[in-house]
Amino acid sequence: MLTVRECRNGVLGNPVADCTQQGACSRGRCMTMDCAAADRVRNSIEGCVFYTAEADNAASDTAAPTSFLVSNPGVQPANVKLEQLGAEGAWTSMAGQQATVAPGGAARLAIARPPVVPSGVNPADGLRLLSDRPVTVAQIESDDTGESALSSGGTMLLPTHVLGSHYLVTAYPQVATTSAVSPVGAPNGAGRLLIVGTQPRTNVTLKPSANAQMLVTGMPLAESYSFVLGDGDVFQAWTGAELEDLTGTEISSDQPIAVFSGNIVTTYGRTAPGIHSPDMAHEQIPPIASWSLEYVAAALPPQERTCDTLLGQNNASIWRLLAGTDPETFVDFAVPDGAGPAPASIMLGPGEVAEIVVAGNFFISASGPLLVTQGIDCEPSLSLAVSADQMLDDLAFATLPNFDEMVAVVRKQGDDVMLDGTSLPVTMFSPAGNGYEVARLHLPCATSEQVCPHRLQGKFGMTMRGMDVLASYALTAPAWYGCHDSIDLTCVQ
Repeated sequence: MLTVRECRNGVLGNPVADCTQQGACSRGRCMTMDCAAADRVRNSIEGCVFYTAEADNAASDTAAPTSFLVSNPGVQPANVKLEQLGAEGAWTSMAGQQATVAPGGAARLAIARPPVVPSGVNPADGLRLLSDRPVTVAQIESDDTGESALSSGGTMLLPTHVLGSHYLVTAYPQVATTSAVSPVGAPNGAGRLLIVGTQPRTNVTLKPSANAQMLVTGMPLAESYSFVLGDGDVFQAWTGAELEDLTGTEISSDQPIAVFSGNIVTTYGRTAPGIHSPDMAHEQIPPIASWSLEYVAAALPPQERTCDTLLGQNNASIWRLLAGTDPETFVDFAVPDGAGPAPASIMLGPGEVAEIVVAGNFFISASGPLLVTQGIDCEPSLSLAVSADQMLDDLAFATLPNFDEMVAVVRKQGDDVMLDGTSLPVTMFSPAGNGYEVARLHLPCATSEQVCPHRLQGKFGMTMRGMDVLASYALTAPAWYGCHDSIDLTCVQ
């Protein structure tokens, strides 16, 4: 008999669940043997249990649908369901939010649920996606189903087995925009973080960055905040004054948590003549233990002939480089031959951030754990840079109709990468520095389709964006190895 039991102060407690029917258990949950095996692969974003929340958006898009794109890389169908907490505190399937995903296929679950609005602890406001086979999941806020989105955001969701207990978050400084946001305490242009509990009785401590002293948390102003999250509870905080910046805010817990950060809407604090608009910036943040030492900055240009630059130069992106907890982190750059001078080297202290605007692709190396994010031009976004520490070898992902979808594929020069079973030709790749190359591909998805599945195989990294004139999202399939953070209680070598 397979039984999950409580653990109280290291002492085995009462039975919680009988896992005989599922065949296996892992991390205190019953699951199939395939899912339990996936749970043991620390550096994989394929998994069976994902936690998230419905993030608040600009007022124009608050009621717009959010899509979950579930991709099945396996050889057996995957049964997936999206759950919310019911009145009795038990997880229940959301009506109409179940699907069977064919091998190599994808499904789209779409909801129009009220977002998490109040600051502080929001009991039972989280969402959980379960699958009986390992899958990958992307979440697209304001999914442009009706081709009317004004503010969208997207992220790859991280399964519970890669979550941690020690985080630093990143966002953009709070600068007022011309887009109205929901009037429930979040200032216009505010930076925002969301923390989702994945276990009962999780103790969390949040220490605001030196640049976010007016943090709106629903609690008395303090140098740090401590609170308890239950399974599925959500904590939200915003910046509370112009130019306040969440970046470098530290979060620690005694059990795994899911952490998201960004801005409800932003223009990066920049103004420029021409056509562009505020947009949501939203990304799930990996724990410090999973940060990389090397990255390829694979630029994602905006949709052609639809907007004017916010960044002052063509093919440029805004990059934020956030240092971990090392006393000093030295950052160096390499650019392709003939591309001109590389950005100057940077030294960062613990939790410090640098922001640079660079045109084209380049390579980043650091002496200690570093988090690098990209913001695309014209329609702002927030997405991880592509880690070069550890490449992916197989990734099932999906695209949506209505957006202009672009994927950037990173490889080491000479490595073979296949998209949907066909090798990408050498002529598609351009140099990115230090022997890496980047190919950009448009992957249109017909409006008659709900979702379009794709698969990359070989040795590669991947980042992508979707844009539709006034709205955009960007996301990256993260990869990592090792354990860079000795105080993360969940970090396993």
